[in-house]
Amino acid sequence: MKDFSDIEEKINSEEISLADERKLLKEKEYDLIQKKVDLRRTSIKKQFDLFISEKSKDTKESVDLNLVLLNSAITSYYQDIHRYKDFSCSKLVNGQKQAAYTIKWLVRFRPIQIKDTTKHVSVEIFDLNIKFALACGFAFLSAKIKDLILNDKKNIDSQNKMKSEDEKEFSFYDKLLYDLRYRQLSGKKLTLVFEALELANK
Repeated sequence: MKDFSDIEEKINSEEISLADERKLLKEKEYDLIQKKVDLRRTSIKKQFDLFISEKSKDTKESVDLNLVLLNSAITSYYQDIHRYKDFSCSKLVNGQKQAAYTIKWLVRFRPIQIKDTTKHVSVEIFDLNIKFALACGFAFLSAKIKDLILNDKKNIDSQNKMKSEDEKEFSFYDKLLYDLRYRQLSGKKLTLVFEALELANK
């Protein structure tokens, strides 16, 4: 019969070996995430250019896209996604999760920043980061769901023009905007919302 200390030493050796392998995998994962971050940063910068081009002249001249904050948001996004993949043993994530976690982290880091030289902050700037986050997140949803959300907002906004303040309704988009402004919605909650929309509209 083997001595207990020999068995314990063997287990400790295996544990050290596994820790070394885990460290190597973590380093590889970090390198992979950085490559993904670089690619996604370029993509989001293009989305920002398109997004800001549709805003007023005052707004365009008042804000910048802070690349340090953007980098942090994208890195956090991929760390969340990789944790989910590790937990679920999944190789891919669906569009609803990508949309949810994109929105979560862009809202959290707010990469659109007001310039130091800005003297007057317009009302349009107030929700700029949240609306940008939604625009980036909606890019991962199916065209059917994206159109459903945006057409609902368009129709309700049109109807509200003929109503008093007390009678006005809120679109799904505006309710989501409100919740993101005043509450901290988790990636899981946002994912459930988008998955429910997809399921209800199959």
